[in-house]
Amino acid sequence: MPANDASTELASRKLPRELGALLLAVALYLLQDVAISHIPPGSSLAWLRAATFFVATLCFIALALVLRRYLAAWVVAAGIAMNFLPMAAHGGLMPIAYEVIRDSGAFPQVTEEWIGRQVENSKDIVLWRDDVRFYFFSDRFFLEVPGYGPNIYSLGDFVAFSGVALGLLEGAAFVLLGSPPLELALARLRGHRHRRNGQASMA
Repeated sequence: MPANDASTELASRKLPRELGALLLAVALYLLQDVAISHIPPGSSLAWLRAATFFVATLCFIALALVLRRYLAAWVVAAGIAMNFLPMAAHGGLMPIAYEVIRDSGAFPQVTEEWIGRQVENSKDIVLWRDDVRFYFFSDRFFLEVPGYGPNIYSLGDFVAFSGVALGLLEGAAFVLLGSPPLELALARLRGHRHRRNGQASMA
């Protein structure tokens, strides 16, 4: 079998597995979002919220290995890992400093009485700035998105969002090129190294 046919057959076997991994990632995200947003810390099911968060996060990282041909998968996984640090330190909730909310001016309903409470239907818990662990990775960037409204995001959110956008571009490139751009680039790099090593051995 020619090398090109073999590589095409291998790629065709990978695609269903990758599509399955992508669908599983979406399902895990929805499950995690429901658990984190709707089960309060004081609930008898708080353990289920924390367990869902940790298990889903580990699965997201594992799925990045299945989707390793795509740079977007690694970028999204990096964003998830960045959010994991502060959320793991706060029982599966994303800390947000009250000072950040106050200074944004966009949420006047949030007062000091909210400190220590989980924001309703949200993964955030309001804390004093000094009580936030891994503040650098917490929700601390205020942004008003047209059509969505004001919100406060983490650095990991921006990285994950950029990964999703990159995934759309990689998907379009896949359709045009027949393979993920990252895989093509690595193949060309390996070919270049092989040719260079061959020339060196003949010298």
